[in-house]
Amino acid sequence: MSTRGVMIVVAAVAAGACLPISGRASQPTHFQVVSGTCEASSHTAEGPLGTDLTKRQSRFYCNSAVISFFDDYKGHVLIQFSQKESHHGPILGFAGKVDDNGIIMSVDHVYLAAAGPPTTASEGGCKFYFKDRHMSGIACGVRPDFNSAEKKVTKAQ
Repeated sequence: MSTRGVMIVVAAVAAGACLPISGRASQPTHFQVVSGTCEASSHTAEGPLGTDLTKRQSRFYCNSAVISFFDDYKGHVLIQFSQKESHHGPILGFAGKVDDNGIIMSVDHVYLAAAGPPTTASEGGCKFYFKDRHMSGIACGVRPDFNSAEKKVTKAQ
């Protein structure tokens, strides 16, 4: 059982862009940049298992999301949240498979740094929101598995 805590990442952008993560074996075939603002409720939280993470939240700022589409298997998508004007700082990436209806993505890996290795998600997902057939928001949350053997530098699958 893990003594390292659970991290919950929540990010939402109203209304998207992609910088491919270096070190990935497969590169995106195309991408979409969505501009917007992460809501004030967007945050990361970390602590030992059993800790009340609502008291350990750090605000996450972003104003764009890059949605990368891959052809290695149907529905393979990477969503990266970032701050356009930032010369540094956090980029959160969520990789997984979008279901056939295009609304829900099961997250299997999370990227906690722009060039870092993926971390396997023990559970997580993203939801795409639409208004009049246009994307109006994205919300993602994940519980990373820090003890996973897949934490080493490998491609997200």
